[in-house]
Amino acid sequence: MMNSAAAEQDALGLARESFLGELKSLNRNHPNTGFGVSLRTRSGGHYLLANSRMPLPETKSDGFPTGRSVACLENSEHFSSIEVLADSQAYDDLSPGAEAAILGNALNLIARIDILTSTPDSQIQPHIAATGTGG
Repeated sequence: MMNSAAAEQDALGLARESFLGELKSLNRNHPNTGFGVSLRTRSGGHYLLANSRMPLPETKSDGFPTGRSVACLENSEHFSSIEVLADSQAYDDLSPGAEAAILGNALNLIARIDILTSTPDSQIQPHIAATGTGG
C-alpha cells in the first residue's frame, strides 16, 4: 500500500508539472477560457488543477461548477480517469475552429499526462518540460 501511495503521488506530481506547461499554451491560444483537469486516482483520490479563469468548486468532490468536459481518458495506468474541462460559459461563445483547437489541445494534454505517468520509474527523466500543445 505504501508503494502504491508513493507511485500515486509521483504520478500526480508529473501530471501537475505537465499540466502547468500545457496550461500556458492553452491560456495563450484561448485567453478568455477557463481550463481544468480532473484526475481521479485508482485509490479514490480526486485532484483538480485549473487556471485562474476556471471557477472552482466549494468541495473538490463536486467537480468544477461550470466545467464542460472536452476530453476524457478512463483507466490509464495510474488514474481511473483524466478529464480536461473548459468553463462552459466561456466555451459557448467559441467558434467551431477554436472548439476544434481546444479539443486537439485537450487530447494532447491527456496523452502527455498518461505517457509521463505510465513511464517506469527507472526511465523517468526528471526535467521533462512541456513542449506546448502544437495548436
